[in-house]
Amino acid sequence: MRLHKSRTGPGAFGLIAVALLALWSGCGDGTKGGGYVARVNNAVLTEEDLSVSRDSLGEPAAHSREFVNEWIVTEMLYQEAERRGITDAPEFQRQLDMTRKRLAVVALLQREVYASIDSNAITEEAIAQSFAAAGQSFALREDLVQASLVLFGDRESANAFRSLVLRGSSWEESLNKIRADSVHRSQIIRTGSHQYFTRTRMYPDELWKLARNLPREELSFPLRTTAGYYVLRVHKAYRQGELPPLEYVRAEVREYLLMDLRRQRYEDFIGALRGRHAVDIRETSVDSGAILEKE
Repeated sequence: MRLHKSRTGPGAFGLIAVALLALWSGCGDGTKGGGYVARVNNAVLTEEDLSVSRDSLGEPAAHSREFVNEWIVTEMLYQEAERRGITDAPEFQRQLDMTRKRLAVVALLQREVYASIDSNAITEEAIAQSFAAAGQSFALREDLVQASLVLFGDRESANAFRSLVLRGSSWEESLNKIRADSVHRSQIIRTGSHQYFTRTRMYPDELWKLARNLPREELSFPLRTTAGYYVLRVHKAYRQGELPPLEYVRAEVREYLLMDLRRQRYEDFIGALRGRHAVDIRETSVDSGAILEKE
């Protein structure tokens, strides 16, 4: 999922990003040499700060006026908070200390636990075994078809392609012959070979209806839609509740195994730390069964 910036004002993510930039890059002391992009009293935003934000946030457009405006607003608010003594308040200092600890923990785990995990450690054999042992965990929540399709701009080109397939040429051979034709190739709008589709991924709706009723491996007549003329061939079909083929959920199974590996590495790391640190829990003060229960 992608987070989209608001065009009407700085969102929470943008303000947090600018605030973190100020903390990590050293904005605010006015001691940096050279020119600056923006300034609020003694706090300055330099080109170097912008490059840091681009690298850390993955924002190639960090030099935009929107980003600079967000920095200015954040810096004004921060300086006003300082002026009013908010940053010196005990509660603020406790929250700041907790944030510092969380950032340090994330950095530690990334460096010592997660960065050492080789994604190639998840083998195809492990994926197959996990899928086989999962039972109905990966059962389909909606109908699924595996199909090949071509969308043409006119009926003539669609019929020409269909005739080639019916005369014995393979799907790809027929498509290559159409592409070699100076007239028909310009009518090719979309192609897909042995792809998986659910109703939400196959549109318009009449194309999905055709896919659900077309006999396996039978070539459809050109289907006229608002987008053009589709020629469709369905290779496999699966109903809701059935198990899909492994290739359809391979990425999902692999991610599950990676998460499990990360969890195991985390538990091993915590176990090693227990041997290096003195931990004392006063059982009269806390529920001892809820803390460090695993030895």
